Amino acid sequence: MTRAHGLHTHLITRADYQAILKAKDAKSVSEYLMKGDYAKLLESVSAEYPIALSLTKAFHSLLVSRCYYLVKLAPKRSRRLLEAYLERFLVEDMKRILRAKHSERVVDKASLIPVPKGYDYANLPAMIDAATLQDAVELLKATRYRSVADGLPIYEKHRLISVIEALIDRAYFDSELIPALRRLPGGGMVREMVGTEVDLMNIKTMADLKARRVTADAVRSLSFLPMRLEPEVLTAISGTSVDSIPQLLSKTQYAASAHAIRDALEPGKDESLDHIVRQQVYNQTKSMMFPHFGSFAYVFGYVREAEAECNNLVSIVTGKELGLDEARIQASLCV
Repeated sequence: MTRAHGLHTHLITRADYQAILKAKDAKSVSEYLMKGDYAKLLESVSAEYPIALSLTKAFHSLLVSRCYYLVKLAPKRSRRLLEAYLERFLVEDMKRILRAKHSERVVDKASLIPVPKGYDYANLPAMIDAATLQDAVELLKATRYRSVADGLPIYEKHRLISVIEALIDRAYFDSELIPALRRLPGGGMVREMVGTEVDLMNIKTMADLKARRVTADAVRSLSFLPMRLEPEVLTAISGTSVDSIPQLLSKTQYAASAHAIRDALEPGKDESLDHIVRQQVYNQTKSMMFPHFGSFAYVFGYVREAEAECNNLVSIVTGKELGLDEARIQASLCV
């Protein structure tokens, strides 16, 4: 815990974000970051890739280094929870590969998060080399993500990559993260933090699938195990219209999220359901970690904040490269 307190002082501040947002381009962002923890990595950024992609690679490298450093220091049961939580890096890599296969694009290996050896449970190189999405998914049968292959008929029917992503998330939450929580001693605060993310991701996934006209039975089969939501609420969401989902949520402990979700579901809105979930999770993390300065909740909160910082920086340099204005980039951040 002491080390996490020290590491937290290295995270980017609001003042840093304001300065970075005013940078004229991604190169200027890189120059600003040279004064902190990113300096060594940014010195070696290769000119082989477009600037945003090479910077993203550096951001991911520091994130992995920060997080797995704490894994090495953590006691056994806390370490198991951190390892399970950080498997989301592998999950994101699998999604990135399968999104590319779905769109018949070549996977750029530089865009993947560098999962450390020993934690690379899926054969990502083989998935990259697979001829089709279906062939890549078949390779997951040798892993705890084998259920993704079982859901291929739903993908084949709807031809939506969001179906595959829901299957991966379901396997991650149900088979890896939630079981690790059950073995965490005295982890009530961490369970609440993770539970909020699981439930909001569940709601977001179901709303997204329903908006894309996936059948109610399929939506129900793609949902995850609830943490703080009643199972009856998930059943109701799967059977109702998209417009009615916020009303259902207004009667649950996630009533505070109902308004934001309703706005995001309206046509023409820029804010995505993904960003709403990330912002809600970030807000809860900030509110819970500091009052529990001497607990594992603080360590867990630091890992989440480091993850948010990486995602924010990726959004900034990508936005700068695309020529987006400052306000639009700022709206995508969790700060």
